Amino acid sequence: MQQYHFSTSKILLNVIIYFVLFLSGDFTNSVIFDGMFSVVTLPGSEWYIILRMTGCLLVTILFFWIYTTKHLHLKLADFGITFQVKLWGVALSILLPAFVVIAFLIISKAECGTVSFSDMILVIIASIITALKAGILEEMLFRGFIMRLLENRWGKPLAILLPSVLFSLAHIPSMESFTVGGVVLLVISGTLIGVMFSLIAYRGNSISNNALIHSMWNLVMVTDILHITTAQGTYGKPLIQILISSDNILLTGAGFGSEASLIAIIGYLLVCGIVIWNK
Repeated sequence: MQQYHFSTSKILLNVIIYFVLFLSGDFTNSVIFDGMFSVVTLPGSEWYIILRMTGCLLVTILFFWIYTTKHLHLKLADFGITFQVKLWGVALSILLPAFVVIAFLIISKAECGTVSFSDMILVIIASIITALKAGILEEMLFRGFIMRLLENRWGKPLAILLPSVLFSLAHIPSMESFTVGGVVLLVISGTLIGVMFSLIAYRGNSISNNALIHSMWNLVMVTDILHITTAQGTYGKPLIQILISSDNILLTGAGFGSEASLIAIIGYLLVCGIVIWNK
């Protein structure tokens, strides 16, 4: 990686700019696709998701690339944004969601949805693209640009902790309901998963492994392939849903869902331990 030395003010300014570029990619696609599909009728909502998420992924990466190369005169690789997927990264991308799903299956019950084969294929495709969009772009922002900018000025400890806290806070607007316990759980779990992704990024000297793990996690835990929720909190038409019998927020994750549950937190700690142990 090329070494770059920015002043404190320039570091903070660039962190803000990359945040704005991240949001601008989504906003630009909202304007384009919402306008387009207000006059064009698609055969199903999954098609809208597929096209919009693909557009958002490509446009946001383009925004990142233009600013990095044309204004900062750096390469994406200077921020650890390279394709260097390792075998251990693939293994962890399977281990983490598998651990959480199996743990919930032990204490809950699963139900399969009733959808046609063609609808199932569309749901799977839309889910994959949605998971990739979030996994790649969030890792580029938090563990790519922000983490490397902070590391360049203040070292690794702050570079790991601060983006991880920001990562958790950025997900607060996604909560379905707000309680003190729910927000605390989200901040703890969100910060921990951010630390986990940061450790993986440093372990692989690239964001590619954590982007893969992040995308696989989202595919299993966030999209319409699988919902883990209570009977009272069921929504949409997932292919599979796991119904939690308890309303305890340590299991439900409160307003954010199972990603903030104690089971998920144990999964994050498990992966952190594996990465540190094998460093």
